[in-house]
Amino acid sequence: MRKNLSVIIFLICFFPAHLTAQVGVTLNKLTPNEASNYLRPLSTWFGTYLNSGTYYSADVDNIFGFKFNIIGMWTVIPDDQKTFTPDPKDDVIGEVVPTATVFGNRNGYYLSSKGFFTYPAGLSLKAVPMGIYQLSGSLFNTELMVRLFPRSNFDEVKVGLFGFGLKHEISSHIPLLPLDISVQFLYNNFYFEYTGNKSENYTIINSSNIAFNVHASKTFVGMLIAYGGLQYESSSTDLDYYYEGSNAANKINQIQIDGDNHFRFTVGGALKVGFFVINADVNFTKFTTFTTGLSLDF
Repeated sequence: MRKNLSVIIFLICFFPAHLTAQVGVTLNKLTPNEASNYLRPLSTWFGTYLNSGTYYSADVDNIFGFKFNIIGMWTVIPDDQKTFTPDPKDDVIGEVVPTATVFGNRNGYYLSSKGFFTYPAGLSLKAVPMGIYQLSGSLFNTELMVRLFPRSNFDEVKVGLFGFGLKHEISSHIPLLPLDISVQFLYNNFYFEYTGNKSENYTIINSSNIAFNVHASKTFVGMLIAYGGLQYESSSTDLDYYYEGSNAANKINQIQIDGDNHFRFTVGGALKVGFFVINADVNFTKFTTFTTGLSLDF
């Protein structure tokens, strides 16, 4: 069966063996501006996802520490991220109906002097479950966190993820402070490439995300941790896709899509028993995200 996909969202779950199925939506006929509006919620979601689950405590070991974290996330898609009003360049006859974004449902349409045009439908999602794993090492109240899924080929798909975080406990320089306080810088990059056996299937998604946060925590009875933080973040997605409306010999179009995330507030709690830590928190940003984690903390 002939494929006609210009974007395939290839989501990574916890481990390489658990890669999720591919879901495709056709963008070939969308102008660069309409493609940006259609996919902007996806760029925002990338930032929400990749900038989540990076801490459950502001306490950083002074001598040596090591952590392995498996993190699950549930991101709620708000209604205002499911539709947009298109701005077609054709001579429109009558009304232009709002249409779905990548996370929406019903597709819009319009009638012009060139005929009847239908926009692509979305994935009809109310929420997106996701996961990630990360490693951290600390020394002298400073922690380096790494997320890594090397770029790998799966038939016609190449996918990879790289991220790191650098964190320092500033409360270690302030004696008798009743809270642990840290600052953290984050960078995450997600890369997806799909070429297929047809030129119109060509798609590259390259999402870069940065964040800076200040977070604090308090430990009670040696095992209960309450934590929270304020974070500034930004996300940007570079998209290369096949655009049928281009008059150029090379119909591959390149656009940059900025996400809507700027600030988030996080509040959560953790239970630490020996080397094992279970935590849960909620992140308030453009997309509300619930995060839970299971960690080995040495």
